[in-house]
Amino acid sequence: MTDSIPFIDFGGNGRILHFAHPNAYPPAGFCQFLEPLTVDYHVYAIEHRPLWPGSRPEEMTGWRIIADDLIRFCDQMGWQQVIGVGHSLGAVATLYAAVARPDLFSQLILIEPVMLPPAILQKIAENPDAPAFSKMVDGALKRRTRWDSRQAAFARFRRKAVFNRFSDESLWDYVNSATREGENGSVELVFPREWEARFYSMPPFHVWEAIEQLTHPTLAIRAAESDTLFPQAWELWQELQPKATFVEVPDCGHMLTLERPSHIAAIVQNYLKQTT
Repeated sequence: MTDSIPFIDFGGNGRILHFAHPNAYPPAGFCQFLEPLTVDYHVYAIEHRPLWPGSRPEEMTGWRIIADDLIRFCDQMGWQQVIGVGHSLGAVATLYAAVARPDLFSQLILIEPVMLPPAILQKIAENPDAPAFSKMVDGALKRRTRWDSRQAAFARFRRKAVFNRFSDESLWDYVNSATREGENGSVELVFPREWEARFYSMPPFHVWEAIEQLTHPTLAIRAAESDTLFPQAWELWQELQPKATFVEVPDCGHMLTLERPSHIAAIVQNYLKQTT
């Protein structure tokens, strides 16, 4: 374990706003979403455990370990009452951390958290090798990890459906953050595919209990075409946390902070201006 948890300081003035990033997407790639927030806030982003030198997927027996890292990072920085923003994995980590240590956060912005419907979680618990999830694990483990150049990686990603809504600028931000220089001028993937698969193999089973315990003002954001936060889960969330603010964003999918970064940033800014 690293003694000092690595992070990125995006700069800015005002209250501290912390961003916790999704699985397989390093935080440096989210500058188009985060830089507009630096006008009013000092923005930081933790680097999750998979990006630490020497970390091993076997360390993780549940997503709470990422929340524990976030808590340790806040204590490392001497923070309390920060604005906690998280996307996907990062949203779940922020949620868990806020329940465990409510003193660390003043408000939460939870973007597309991985909150599967209880019936699906029950089926996974009963059959962890269910085809839908084993397919995601297998796909991650087969992910290509090396390209001749960043230009070659960009060209490859540009053809993939998952990046269809990314502008060229957003896709380049992803390529530049997700790869590093390798041997003979090649580039290699920064986020280990084994770690990505590990998260898929054990989804967070206690998110609904955490939602019921949450006391912070919360902005919940869902992509209208999400393949992660299903409509039934979105409805259940609204039932369990009726005082939260719920926003559904059209024309985007799960990676909405990279598909429509300035729009999502504006939603966050407007909410914070109205509630602080």
